[in-house]
Amino acid sequence: MTTHIPTPNVYTEYQNKLSSTYFKSLDELQSWYHSVMDHNSNYNFLLDSNKKAKESLSSYHRSTKAETTPTLPNETKDVRTKLMICHDFKGGYQDNEDDNPTGYFPHPTGSRYFLQYPQFIDKFVYFSHHRVSIPPASWINSCHKNGIKCFGTIIFEGQGFNDFEELDKLVEKDNMGQFKLVRMFCYLVDYFGFDGYLLNVETKFSNLKKANDMISFVDSLKSSLHALDNKNELVWYDSYIHPTNRVHYINGVTDLNFNFYRCSDSLFTNYWWTVKNLQENIKNVGLLGVQNNIYVGYDVWGRGTLVGKGGFDSSLACQMIKKYKSNVALFATAWTYEYLGYKNFVENDTRFWIGLFDNESSISSSITPYNSTIFRINDSSFIFYTNFNTGEGKHFFSKGLMIYNNTWVNSNLQSEIPINVHKMDKNGLQLNLNKIDAFNGGSSLEVKYTELIDEDDDYQIFNDQTIKNVNLFNFIQECHFQTVGVKLTYKLNHKTKSIFKLKVKYYIERRYRSISKVRTGYLTIPLTPTHDKWFTIVENFQIQLQNSREYIILESVELNYENTDDLSESLFKCHIMEDSIVTSVIDNEEYEKLINNGLYMGGEFQADDEDWVLIPDGKEIGIGSDENGKRHYSDSTASSKSGWGDRWASGGGGVPILKIGEFAIINANDYPSSGFFQMSIVKSDCVKLIAIAEDENGFIIDWSGNGKTGNLIELLYYLVFINDEFIGTSLTESLIFNSAEFNNTKEVSSHDKSKNKLNDVEKVKIRIDSVDRLGRVVKGEDSVIQLS
Repeated sequence: MTTHIPTPNVYTEYQNKLSSTYFKSLDELQSWYHSVMDHNSNYNFLLDSNKKAKESLSSYHRSTKAETTPTLPNETKDVRTKLMICHDFKGGYQDNEDDNPTGYFPHPTGSRYFLQYPQFIDKFVYFSHHRVSIPPASWINSCHKNGIKCFGTIIFEGQGFNDFEELDKLVEKDNMGQFKLVRMFCYLVDYFGFDGYLLNVETKFSNLKKANDMISFVDSLKSSLHALDNKNELVWYDSYIHPTNRVHYINGVTDLNFNFYRCSDSLFTNYWWTVKNLQENIKNVGLLGVQNNIYVGYDVWGRGTLVGKGGFDSSLACQMIKKYKSNVALFATAWTYEYLGYKNFVENDTRFWIGLFDNESSISSSITPYNSTIFRINDSSFIFYTNFNTGEGKHFFSKGLMIYNNTWVNSNLQSEIPINVHKMDKNGLQLNLNKIDAFNGGSSLEVKYTELIDEDDDYQIFNDQTIKNVNLFNFIQECHFQTVGVKLTYKLNHKTKSIFKLKVKYYIERRYRSISKVRTGYLTIPLTPTHDKWFTIVENFQIQLQNSREYIILESVELNYENTDDLSESLFKCHIMEDSIVTSVIDNEEYEKLINNGLYMGGEFQADDEDWVLIPDGKEIGIGSDENGKRHYSDSTASSKSGWGDRWASGGGGVPILKIGEFAIINANDYPSSGFFQMSIVKSDCVKLIAIAEDENGFIIDWSGNGKTGNLIELLYYLVFINDEFIGTSLTESLIFNSAEFNNTKEVSSHDKSKNKLNDVEKVKIRIDSVDRLGRVVKGEDSVIQLS
């Protein structure tokens, strides 16, 4: 259907391009606030939709390593040292890093700074030296998807009289006697979807009368943030004291800054502390005070630090802080990228966070990582999904097909990867990220097995039992339903008598008078060769409980590489094992038929065929189910005359390479069913193209009127195509792009072939594909739009 471009909106000074929002002064903030609240006709709210976070923190949950079930009376738990990151990177809002909240397609290098190890982090502060810094939507989304709170920054600096007057404005009141900026700060949190502020005052008020209102202001802002949402927080930086109205760094909590400690949620200390400061903190606010409310600051660049010299010595400071029961605030962890360089960022950042080798001092020596983060559909249902995407890549893939052959960056798309993927292990199962071959996004998890070679046979036997197992994810998550679905997309090039097995570990917990583990089990999926073609399988396991006091706890996911001389077909069935005894094997006629027809080994998967084998749109193998939840397969292949054992043992040689493109676990009240996460098609008559005033190359593609897709809980992201060329992704129902970067356009209608910009053509064809939270792609309708 052809639609026409409406009359362009006129953009204000805040809206002249797609970039993240910040305010250089409080006057700018107030002007923006009144434009939005007054629904100013010159303000384009559609552009703002790309600057707002889509992922809500409340939708995600992760447990600690030691966390199990609710604590019983008189039972104590170890207190985990919490970690706050204050992100100070080249002044903030860097082009090709995070200034564009929808990412960069293309990107000069395909590399940017990001949190490689979010499992360790509790809170993230987006810091810059602008008066008010709003975290870019990409940072908020990425943090929330990993269970991390994301804060903006309010900062006052300088020692000139204009700086003092700017701070005076902070405590101005309206006619009702209320601090007028409090509601504006709270509105920003609600409007853009972040979780509070770091308040940093490194100047002073022009007079004591104004200064006397500061404590009340901080208390009012904290209370108002809590009233908006109880997850919101206000963090006070240790730099200003009252009533003396001056900058003074305490490096802890004393009577000089206790008033700000009391009226904020937590205090971020300055970096120049000593052991004496850590001891006095406990004396002044008590053990519970330091455990819950104090974050001891440390500058990774080493500026003024008295414990270590920053950099990789940061781990020593963390150990000292943990010893005195406080929490850690690391300032400028992008040092591993900014100072050491982006080319070796992965290696250097791994050394900083977890160490390249076992027992190497790192942040992980002091900070216990969280378990993997699950997406909560509701209070009782959840899914876990990863496509091993780091939010950047050399190519972009959809269902195994390369749709974009250029470097790109988009932090919104970052998903979880195993915490040990960059460890430098030399033998056994080795993990790596493959950025040349992926299923959805920019990378896949590559697993290789290298035989351990050692002259000591006893040593080899001992290690052979351990190096053939690798942990991928940990959960400690209660399953409220007995059906647990597992989805896996992988490719495997190897054919020997050894076999990869994916095992989802769980245990049964009995809660009656005491809490005890009564059984341990595994949901086991053998991974058979696919001749290096992508294959998707979904298996729904039914876990049996003996009584109403038993509960299923999802524990972990691991990968095994096992030798076997048993080539019987039963070996390759998915099954449940409990306490090392097979208590139930899924009797699944369709699954046996799938194996016997040679879908893994024969049929379409010919060894001399190097092309991708793509799963048809909406027909992923093993993903279907009827109204009763019975699984079915949507593809079939020609039957093979050879037996399973013959097919398995044929071929072989070389190093076995397993690539995992995506992995999911589902435990939900309406799963499996045909309507579970059923995305609707983006229809052609819902797509509009809007020109941006004051930017001849700027356009907005909008499909917000598409009905059911407005329920974005099911959506992971959209894929946007113009004239069948992929141009980018979006988490919202619109995308802003610059047509000057869109060259070599394939025109819908015939006209001058020298024209290669959207501005120069008469018609364009737009298609929006939807990708749901289980990685399934729903192809949209083509929309042909008249440009003139």
